[in-house]
Amino acid sequence: MSARPELDPITAVCVTYNSRALVEELAAQLRPFAHAIVIDNGSRDGTAAEVARRMPWVRTIALGENHGFGAANNAAMRAVATPYALLLNPDCRIEPDSVLALAACMAAHRNAALVAPQGWRGADSPQKSWRPAFFAAQPPGPYRVPDAVVSADWLHGSCLLADTAAFARIGGFDERFFLYYEDDDLCLRLRAAGYDCLLQPAASAVHPGGGSCGTGWRVEFIKRFHYARSRQIALRRYVGRCAAGLHLVRLLAAALPAMAFYALVGRPRDTVKWAGWGLAALCAALSWNALAAKVR
Repeated sequence: MSARPELDPITAVCVTYNSRALVEELAAQLRPFAHAIVIDNGSRDGTAAEVARRMPWVRTIALGENHGFGAANNAAMRAVATPYALLLNPDCRIEPDSVLALAACMAAHRNAALVAPQGWRGADSPQKSWRPAFFAAQPPGPYRVPDAVVSADWLHGSCLLADTAAFARIGGFDERFFLYYEDDDLCLRLRAAGYDCLLQPAASAVHPGGGSCGTGWRVEFIKRFHYARSRQIALRRYVGRCAAGLHLVRLLAAALPAMAFYALVGRPRDTVKWAGWGLAALCAALSWNALAAKVR
């Protein structure tokens, strides 16, 4: 597969972290793009070197440490010179025709700053790809794939076509969100600035999930920690200090008993989950930002 000239206005941007096992598939994914950037977030498995070896046409940026998903995307976006950027997880696959459908949707809706495809975990398993804001009432029942373009408060961050100028105008991702809720915050700030965030169900992407950051108990703990930490930041910003404080108190009260219970019944994954949530709550309550910065 060679570069597709129709994709020349788009730079593919991919953040990697310990993603060496995905490099071969990622190379196939990026080959149609004349403009592509892979930014590596301090991987310890040789991802950056493997990307440079396997994808000489791609600009590789190797960060010395893990700066977080949003910060790495921001660094890559500063190097983008095309009108649009496709922000793509390394374990997400999208065909060129679907990328062009996203671009056509962007062109048809002049106020759009982000357009996402419908994500699929498998042939018959749609991924929730849009919803109202996290703090608003959610639609009842299982997720349904829409049959037309939808304007949304949140789009799934695994694959997003972004207007480069609009992204820069609002300052990109808020780097206080190390992992999780950065896509919520980006969409909400774009909408507050007067832009639209759209789902185009005519475009599809396959995103099995869980393949872009490695596995193991340490990774699971880090993910749980940052989920709880980012949720606390998002609650304070969009719901208010009182609601965020109440959520924090409940989390602190539940963490130790939950850890003890799940340890006793032999459910290590739940034990690790509550350990991550509990430490995040403690860091938020005591403003231990220095400690939180080390959980990476």
